[in-house]
Amino acid sequence: MTKLYIITKYLTFPGALIRGMWEQIVCRICKVPVEDNRYLRNDEMISHIEHEFMPKARGAFALCFVPAFMNFIGAFLLALAPVMFTLYARFDDTVLTIVNVIAYWFAFSLMVNSYPLIEDAYNMMEKVYKQGNILQKIFYAPAAALLFIGAFVEKYCISFVLGIVLTAAIVLI
Repeated sequence: MTKLYIITKYLTFPGALIRGMWEQIVCRICKVPVEDNRYLRNDEMISHIEHEFMPKARGAFALCFVPAFMNFIGAFLLALAPVMFTLYARFDDTVLTIVNVIAYWFAFSLMVNSYPLIEDAYNMMEKVYKQGNILQKIFYAPAAALLFIGAFVEKYCISFVLGIVLTAAIVLI
């Protein structure tokens, strides 16, 4: 399964690089030491950086949420024009079609690489639910649950398959 995971990350390398960049920015803001900041490597840490675990619930949640949110927003904004082009325009302009396909692939790569590493998701759940105060538990719970499920979805390459199915559905409509 790791080989398939690595292949999907290399196929969607722009999203993998940007996800790693967001992780590194959050680690720098939270002053957590980064041990290895290579984004593309041939193991299960591809598109993630190796860092110390966050000591507080707020930082653990931010490490999982901020990169996912930023990749989601970027993917949405990049996919908006190609989707509208596909749904409504359907022009025969070859250059515009190529630009839209590239923009959609970039958006697809951002969306597929949104979720956190499973170890970071476990750390987030432990910090939020065992060490977090009641307000953190209330406010972080919905997003933390989605991020935790998403970490499993991404680990087993289901996000890549779902992205392809969604792309096919949009194009074939």
